[in-house]
Amino acid sequence: MTKIDKTDIENIKLIIKETKIGNVSNFKIKKGDYEIQISSQLLNTPNIVPEVKSQSVKKNSEEVNKVEIINEDNIVKSPMVGVAYLSADPNSPPYVKIGQHVKAGDILLLIEAMKTFNEIKAPKSGVIKKIVALNSQPVEYGDHLIIFE
Repeated sequence: MTKIDKTDIENIKLIIKETKIGNVSNFKIKKGDYEIQISSQLLNTPNIVPEVKSQSVKKNSEEVNKVEIINEDNIVKSPMVGVAYLSADPNSPPYVKIGQHVKAGDILLLIEAMKTFNEIKAPKSGVIKKIVALNSQPVEYGDHLIIFE
């Protein structure tokens, strides 16, 4: 049985990131018994971004990922490089939860950059559909943090 090593995982993460940016529409990796195929539907419609919903690892079979279309205006992106925090401190509840209604200006999360905590606020009122950022994980400029319905 073939094993996927750390280098394979890093390569897959890079390709998935490129898929989200729109530079790659689909790819397939074969290594021994394993075959991984990920596809995304790219549209020429402005302000629409494909989001990969699921990624599958199948043995000797091909599976195409489902793609959900999300309006660009409903995505809160990271304005800086830093570490994302979903709450003020480890003992506090998160600022927002999936399904929660927020108003424009409400704090969604914090990003720590150069020992400074920056509040990321809701650009508009709406309902939280998905929290993409993980607590205490690094984020880069332009990374998706939160998606509104």
